[in-house]
Amino acid sequence: MARTEGVVWVQLATRIPRALHRKLKLHCVDAETSVMDFVASAIEEKLAGSSTTPPKGTKPYERAPR
Repeated sequence: MARTEGVVWVQLATRIPRALHRKLKLHCVDAETSVMDFVASAIEEKLAGSSTTPPKGTKPYERAPR
């Protein structure tokens, strides 16, 4: 993803399972892209193609208790 002049970037912080983070990093290394570019593209694709949303309360991963 090419960074566009004039675009204001903000920081996104979230927690994901360790195994998923590792898969993400390995995928980005193989694809020769940054995690930031991959995540921004994935969010854009999901929002553009998402005419249906999953039922409320469903999560692909359950968060571990603290």
